[in-house]
Amino acid sequence: MWTALGAPACVLTAVPGAIALTTGWLPPKLRRAVVRPQLWGYGGLMSAVGLTTEMSLSVLAPAQQLLDFCGPLGFAPLLLGFVLQSRARRPAAL
Repeated sequence: MWTALGAPACVLTAVPGAIALTTGWLPPKLRRAVVRPQLWGYGGLMSAVGLTTEMSLSVLAPAQQLLDFCGPLGFAPLLLGFVLQSRARRPAAL
């Protein structure tokens, strides 16, 4: 059941990232806040890869020892994607 709910989340994360990476286009809500759209696109794709990896490993590896080992494999790209997307935003005014 979670895979059926998570697959659209991966697609909804990856598609705007791929569009921002290839064309530089951003959703209207983000246009004022994001300075570097390509970096934001890389972050979106990296987050989608991390989310997909995390979901795939949880379905394919039901053993607890394997999940303890493979958990960071999905979490690391997800965290890196969030960091890249935050670095693409406009710096806060002092």
